Amino acid sequence: MTVGDDSNDPVLASLAILRTRDVHEWRADRLRARCHARLGAQSRRNPRAGLVNGSSFRRLIAPALGGAWCLAYVVEIIRRAAAAYGF
Repeated sequence: MTVGDDSNDPVLASLAILRTRDVHEWRADRLRARCHARLGAQSRRNPRAGLVNGSSFRRLIAPALGGAWCLAYVVEIIRRAAAAYGF
């Protein structure tokens, strides 16, 4: 069997006889509206949940501490290099 030879494939033949099922447009619109309503309610219910459960540390404090540590490290490297070269 080659790549383009699908005339003798029983799986493709059985798939060909299946009916196409799709959601009606009004059902899709209703489902979309329900999803948007639930997502909107969830975001309105917990607007500051990130500050309560510790994610404020991960989002604000940890990067600030990491940045300060890197800055101190770079300043110390420059200071030692300047001292080594006599500046």
